[in-house]
Amino acid sequence: MNVSRTIYCGFKSSTNEFDVGRFVEAVLLFDTVLLSDPSVLPELIRAAGSEGVLRLLENGLLGVVGGGPSAQGTYDFKSPGFFSNRPLDRPLRYGFETIFVDPGKSGNPSAEERLEREIKKAKEIVSINDKDLSRIHEAILPSMKVIDGRSLKTGDDFQADLNSKHDFIVGLLVDYLSRELQLPVHGLNWRVNIEEVSEDIYHIDSNLDDLLKINQLELHELFKKPFFEITGTNLPLHRMRAVNAAAGLTETQTYIISKRVDFLSRVHAESDTRPKFTKILEIADVPTLAPGSTLNVDELIKLRESDVARAFRDWIQHSQTLDESDIRVLIGGWRKKLGEMLKFENMRGIRWLTSTGIGAIIGPGTGVIVSGLDYFLDKFLSGMGPIGFVVVDYSKYIQQQNRKK
Repeated sequence: MNVSRTIYCGFKSSTNEFDVGRFVEAVLLFDTVLLSDPSVLPELIRAAGSEGVLRLLENGLLGVVGGGPSAQGTYDFKSPGFFSNRPLDRPLRYGFETIFVDPGKSGNPSAEERLEREIKKAKEIVSINDKDLSRIHEAILPSMKVIDGRSLKTGDDFQADLNSKHDFIVGLLVDYLSRELQLPVHGLNWRVNIEEVSEDIYHIDSNLDDLLKINQLELHELFKKPFFEITGTNLPLHRMRAVNAAAGLTETQTYIISKRVDFLSRVHAESDTRPKFTKILEIADVPTLAPGSTLNVDELIKLRESDVARAFRDWIQHSQTLDESDIRVLIGGWRKKLGEMLKFENMRGIRWLTSTGIGAIIGPGTGVIVSGLDYFLDKFLSGMGPIGFVVVDYSKYIQQQNRKK
């Protein structure tokens, strides 16, 4: 399978809002950003403007996956029979079923109709005319990808994993209990076995209830989250492979597949450079885009296509490890050098203003804000290497966008 440097993501925050900052990061890090859910388009139109969205589409940086939503319904003995399966009648039994809206079925909207309906919602949050909305709709259609929900049946995959990698799956369950719940499982003579008792319904047989001195109901609750996370990982993998995307899994899903040894699992686990990027942002104390920020797409594309951005993408894609202490020393050295250029003796007195991020500093005891920091960065901190892209160029862009709120 040909896997491109494409990210397939919904860009929803923990509060279910469109995460502008994460979207910008994805544009900088990946060849193409595929929106997994057209419902975020109105917020993207608000943030980037109609012309900005069109620029992203025309440059091949943005794509949309259409069609009806698909999900994996999960249930246990407390929540029986969501869909077609019979109720579960005992602890340590779990079921799942992939469900989807078939756009070919009478009464269901087609992928094109659903896309048009979602785009029109932009008029509820931003002033935009029908002509511009139609232009965006027409620009999306030629490259819009539609995933056939019938291809997302994941029960066979999980059963195949059980047949060939039973110990691997059991190991993930036990690792979860040990790692997340800090239970002394690995020091016990535990036994865990998973078997399918009917279609897509599985029973876990274990002696951990006796070893941990808990009842089966408590063990059922402990196993429920990791079991559903493991079985649920196959669904986004199916989606990503259907659109030839290399990245887009959650941190938990990435951890699960990183334990596999097959080639494609390694590709998906190692291709998502967002966690590395986040680590550098945190260490460098770079400002982020606030909710409701707008995007200057022309400047974003210019930044993305710059030589420093290209070098940064290549470096972060192929860097196997990011030593946090080394990065801190490096960035600290740059800041010290900047302070020397500004003739501030006490570096502790320099305050990086949270309101403007790296855009301004204030001299100790002077109250004087030193403006034109870009000049100092460009003149005195040249040759900063790939991480310099984050400290200088990316910081400058974020600062400019936050000022426009």
